[in-house]
Amino acid sequence: SDHTTADEQQANGVSLLSDDVISDAIVEQVGADQAIEATGPDAVGEEPEPELAQVAEPEQQWVDHVVARGESLAKIFSAQSLEPALLHRIVNASEQGKTLANIRPGQKFRFLFDDQRELVRMELQRSRVDSVRVAITDDAVTIEEVSKDVEKRVATATGVIESSLFVDGQAAGLSDGKIMELAEIFGWDIDFALEIRAGDSFRVLFEEHYLDDEKLRDGPILAAEFTTRGTTYRAVRFEDSNGDIGYFDADGQSKRRAFIRTPIKFARVSSRYNPRRWHPILKKWRSHKGVDYAAPKGTPVKATGDGRIIFRGVKSGYGNVVIIEHASKYTTLYAHLNGFSKRAATGKRVKQGQVIGYVGKTGLASGPHLHYEFRVAGQHRDPLKVKLPKSLALPKSEIAAFHKVTAPLLAQLDAIADSTMVASASTTLPR
Repeated sequence: SDHTTADEQQANGVSLLSDDVISDAIVEQVGADQAIEATGPDAVGEEPEPELAQVAEPEQQWVDHVVARGESLAKIFSAQSLEPALLHRIVNASEQGKTLANIRPGQKFRFLFDDQRELVRMELQRSRVDSVRVAITDDAVTIEEVSKDVEKRVATATGVIESSLFVDGQAAGLSDGKIMELAEIFGWDIDFALEIRAGDSFRVLFEEHYLDDEKLRDGPILAAEFTTRGTTYRAVRFEDSNGDIGYFDADGQSKRRAFIRTPIKFARVSSRYNPRRWHPILKKWRSHKGVDYAAPKGTPVKATGDGRIIFRGVKSGYGNVVIIEHASKYTTLYAHLNGFSKRAATGKRVKQGQVIGYVGKTGLASGPHLHYEFRVAGQHRDPLKVKLPKSLALPKSEIAAFHKVTAPLLAQLDAIADSTMVASASTTLPR
């Protein structure tokens, strides 16, 4: 364009009365006003007063900054030429201010400056849903956390095992995360590395979260059913009056037991518990008092129950080994480890599912695998067959609320089963 903008002319000291500056719309409006004034009784022979065009305030512009790997809040402020004193003022304005330093790559900062390039507003977009907004004046810094409303929908998935839980779960519409969650829920009842067979089936009721009619992510599993070898297991999600969330059977019995069956997920059993087994390295018959799980070197090994580590180190043919004591009566042993978790030190307490080490082939091991032992009162038991301690039931004070919340979920699970049976029948019966 041949014309400079109003802002540019103002900056150069050019009068805003110039026709080059005033827009066509303003010119027309000014002309119309002058015509109206000319028809008035007092306007005859008078020159109309010129009117100044109303010039809008310069628009404030947002400046976006996407957090890069390794970037700190101080570095981001420096990139925007903001003083460290301002950062200190914002971060120390409130508890929410302190959380601004907890940033991850990919998150977005937005900065709003006034015409003197003083920061007046800032926003940290942690996700599409959650953000932190900061308003800055000479007198105060105001910080608020904002969350958009997320719509929760209930989705279903059903499947029959033909290949593997992962392959058939994905075919049923479950994400890898939901498949792992399903395996964890039933991990106290089913050894998914050993017991799954073709023909086993599952039904899942789970949440999906949407924003503006677009799916954001999966929510938790609400209810599920898994049938293996003719036995059906059910679980339903419930949050008690203390805010604790767990999975229970229809009677309010917790699915969580003192021990999970396996310390490695989806690993192949390479050698079973056997009082008389031919040792591949020693070349002689000796008892095999545990179960071996073949897995790649470095695979995480998890504690099968809450307890205290009573030994971590090297022990003869076991190589690197961790031994955990559980409620004085039970001990579990994890051998041939490649290394240990930093959190798994002798004397430390560990929680069920906590990583304590990593698969290796130290000691008398012909290849990478985990040797796992389960002892009751000092006596070796078959980890795959030992009767595990019973789970805890909900207290009586929670039962009424439990049934009120879970009955509709279990009814929906039944509806999935019924619709699946009807659909299956309709494909086989003649019309």
